[in-house]
Amino acid sequence: MSAKTPKPPSRINPLGLWQSVRLFSLNDEAAKKLTGAQLATIFSGMAPFDAKKDPKAGFTNIDSRGKTVIADFTAAFNVVAHAFDEAGERTDNKYTTIERGNITVRLDDKIAEIRGSGRLAMRFRRVLIDLTDIVAEPLFIDKDARRAIYDKLIKPTEAPPKPLEINVSHIAYIDVEKKELKQAEFRGDKLQHKAEVGHYGRMYGGTLSRFSGIFIYPSNTPYKTTVNYDNSSIMVFKTSDGILEKDFRWIIKMLLDNAS
Repeated sequence: MSAKTPKPPSRINPLGLWQSVRLFSLNDEAAKKLTGAQLATIFSGMAPFDAKKDPKAGFTNIDSRGKTVIADFTAAFNVVAHAFDEAGERTDNKYTTIERGNITVRLDDKIAEIRGSGRLAMRFRRVLIDLTDIVAEPLFIDKDARRAIYDKLIKPTEAPPKPLEINVSHIAYIDVEKKELKQAEFRGDKLQHKAEVGHYGRMYGGTLSRFSGIFIYPSNTPYKTTVNYDNSSIMVFKTSDGILEKDFRWIIKMLLDNAS
């Protein structure tokens, strides 16, 4: 009997250059009162998506497993584009854009995960509170936990070391205590090795706000990644093979495990 062919690993292939995700905590007693099946029924009972009718959003492919609900989420947004006519007068052109993403709500952990743009996530928050009274807020990750996540990314242990490929290209601090200076932002190459950059966190009490760079994931794949703590979002840029689902889940879990 021949051996079974191993199943290829699951991959994410976003339409654009990256896959983004927003993470929210469900800080409301309403989340405890619902089962996954009940929340799925509420989502299913919402009127079908209509780009011309409020809330200009809707759910499809809804599924519940225990206290977890997954679904596709679609929303429409009005956009105004400015241009100039032949006479040099400004004109306003109005049009509608439609965005799609995926949502996962874990009622037992009181966590919501929205894969999609920031405005798609904000629309989902509004729809969620309208339908269920559940309030979704960005994760709170304290100063020490923010630093711990950053340190783990620049000094990985889960993957074989590729230290030369790790490259922090952007880092921003808030709550800096250096005379009148309250914020500091740096852009460059391999900032993780620049002592003066680290001083703003260690010597001047700054709190990491966001950072970007190339980091090595557990599959030993280098991904360009942006982490924004203030809105609890992650952006992972795809390679020519997309993004391994297990790698994407790894960095999501890192933020969730360090949230207060």
